[in-house]
Order: sequence, then C-alpha cells, then structure tokens
Amino acid sequence: MKNIFLIAQREFFSQVKNKAFIIMTFLSPLLIAGAGAVIFFLSSANNSEVKNVAIVDESAEFLTSFKSSKQMMFSIYTPQELQSIKDTLKDSEYLNAILYIPKNTDGNYSNIEKNTQLFTNGNLGITDREKLAHTISDKIEKHKQLKAGINLVDLDSSKARVNINVYNVKDGKEDTGVELKIALSIFLTYIIFMFVMIYGVKVMRSVVEEKNNRVVEIIISSVKPFDLMMGKILGTTLVAVTQFAIWIAMTMSLLLAFPVLASSRIDQAQIMMNQTQMAETNPDMMHKVTEISEVLLTFNYPLIIFTFIAYFVLGYLFYSSVFAAIGSAVDNDTDTQQFTYFPLVPMMIGLYGSMTTFENPDGPVAFWLSMIPLTSPISMITRIPFDVPMWQLALSLFLLLISTIFMVYVASKIYRIGILIYGKKPTVKEIIKWINYKN
Repeated sequence: MKNIFLIAQREFFSQVKNKAFIIMTFLSPLLIAGAGAVIFFLSSANNSEVKNVAIVDESAEFLTSFKSSKQMMFSIYTPQELQSIKDTLKDSEYLNAILYIPKNTDGNYSNIEKNTQLFTNGNLGITDREKLAHTISDKIEKHKQLKAGINLVDLDSSKARVNINVYNVKDGKEDTGVELKIALSIFLTYIIFMFVMIYGVKVMRSVVEEKNNRVVEIIISSVKPFDLMMGKILGTTLVAVTQFAIWIAMTMSLLLAFPVLASSRIDQAQIMMNQTQMAETNPDMMHKVTEISEVLLTFNYPLIIFTFIAYFVLGYLFYSSVFAAIGSAVDNDTDTQQFTYFPLVPMMIGLYGSMTTFENPDGPVAFWLSMIPLTSPISMITRIPFDVPMWQLALSLFLLLISTIFMVYVASKIYRIGILIYGKKPTVKEIIKWINYKN
C-alpha cells in the first residue's frame, strides 16, 4: 500500500503542478460560460433579424390575418405584381420571401390547402415557415367552423385541460416533478460518463508515454506492476476530484456573489414591486416556481449522493483498469484509438440505452442495464431519482463491486507483462496467455 500511495502522490503532483492543468482548471468554467454566452448572443442576434415577407392573396380572405411584428414584417401586393416581385426576389437584400395564396375556387379551401406557395431566397427558417402555415390554417379552420354553424365562443369555452395528479401507492406520496427528475438523471449521468472517458484516457496515455520513454523499466525494478497500475489510477482520480472540487467552489462562489452584486445595483423595493407584478400578471409562472421548489425538497439527497459517489468510484476503477490494460498492451496513441472502442461501446449503450428508463424506470431494459456491470455505473444513476427498490440497488452495487475487483485483477495481469513488451502488437490469444500466466 505504501508503494501505491507513493505512486499516486507522484502522479497527482506531476499533473497538478503542470501549468496547463492550473490554467485550464480555472479557465475551463469561464470558457464554458463564455461559450454559452456566445451561443445565446448568436441565437438572439439571429432571431433579432427582421424578415420581410410579401403577401399575394388572390382569395382576398387572409389580408388581415398577417400582422407585422418585431421579427417579421408583411407587405401586401396584388396578384398582378406577383411576377415582378419574383423576378427581384433572388437578388433582393430587403425581401426574404413571397407567400402566394391562390383563389378559393371550390369554397371549401381545398385549393388553398393544396396550392399555397412560398418563394424564398434562402433566408427564411423552418420556424418562420411554420408560422405562416399556421396563420393560414387557423383562419381556414375558423371559416369552416362558422360555415358548419359552430359557435366559436362556445367552442373555446368547451376546450379543457386536465391536470392529472399522480400518486405513488408504494410510498403514499404524490408523484410530481418528473421533468426535474429526468434533468437530474441526465446531469449526473453525463458527469460520470465524461469523468470516466476523460480521466480513463489520461491513465491510458500516461502508461503509453512511460512505456515509450522506457521509464517504466526502471520503476518496475522496485515496484510491483499492480502497485504501479493502481497508483496511476488513484493519482488520476485525485486529480479529477481536485479539478471538480475547484469548479464546484467557483460555481458556488459565483452563485453566492451574484445576489450581492445585483442588490447593490437594484433597489429592493423595485424588486418586490416586480415580483408582485409578476404574481399578478403571470400567476401560472409563480405557481410553477413554487411547485419546483417543493419538488426539490422531496428528493432523497443522502441516497442520491451516496449512490452517485459509489457508482462514480467503482465505475471509474472498472474502466480505468481497462484503459490501463489497453495502454500497456500497445506502443503508441494510434493503436490505443483502435482499442478504445471496447470500453466506449458499452458506455455508449449505457448512456443512450438509459434514456428509455424515463418512460419506464422499472421496465426490463432499465433493470438489466442497471444490473450489468458494463453499463450499471451509468444506467443506475438515471433510475435513482425514480425510487429504485433497495434490493435492486444493493444487487447492482454488489455485482459492480465484484466485477471491478475481477477487472482490476485481469488488467493487472495484462499490465504486468504488456508494460514490458515493445515493438509488437499482441494478439487476443497472447493477451489471454498473459492473463493465465502464473508466477
């Protein structure tokens, strides 16, 4: 154990003291926030562009239906002007599209439904096109309803929206906040997936680098291969935990500092007045905020934190052992890319296969993905917010623990011999021999 801790300490400090690590640790959250701000700005800038659409309505029934807004301006033209406008559309910097509505020849709008045309110069998005189609469809529906003698006021009042209150008979509580549970599941799942991939690959590349530099030949003379492998894995784990801890601390600091900065610039009375106005003008939004707060308080946070840490650690040890074995069996980064698919494929199956659990958290797909050790570190996390039976959680952890111990053992056998093999790509048959080799 002493050698393992010494190697872990060396691996930890060799990475933490690296200037690139220090810079990227503090710069990454800012880059992510900056990227988000840029995306938001670009989206806002893209939506702020005013689209100009010419309306040519031969039926003369939709002229008042198209109302200009900040995003879209409408101009009405006669059918006689259609061809001249089409001729100028291609090179026009002002006009984006021409909407042509034919005559209502049969009185039932079937001609309009089939033959309405939109001419664009490529600057009209799918959302804008859907808005135009919806405006025409909505007007036709109302015309047909009036023609059929349907009172539109009575029709609107007859519409209903049923809100089903779901109760879980297992715990006798109301089952609410499904959207929040899904969001939490996705967030935790992607953290584990990204952690295992990024830092598992770091272990693999570290092994390949030391193998190519022949440094491992010196180290292996005084340290057992198993101790060296575990030291690297644990050292990289500490690096990752340190990095995540700094990111969490920075995030929490910003969240705590933001209200203070905001309060120094905004009058508290104005905030209270805005909140009161929001409650009066949009009571549904205030109700939604209250509902979200209540749902967040119902989560079993101790169980979620314990389960996340357990699968986080075991899943990382499981796959890092695989990455270490791959790194010891090859000579360069090019060869590692071929073998990376072996750990990547089951992780991808666990990640995207788990999305089916949102429809049926207790279904057979969710159950088996959360039991098989290759996928359980990712798949079980998606089920935790949905109250997994304790016996399933215990069985899944037990299977993952046993499989992790077995994988570490197998990886150490491959690592012990592969770390000293140079200039030769081992076959599957040779790797099996390494595993079965006895001292």
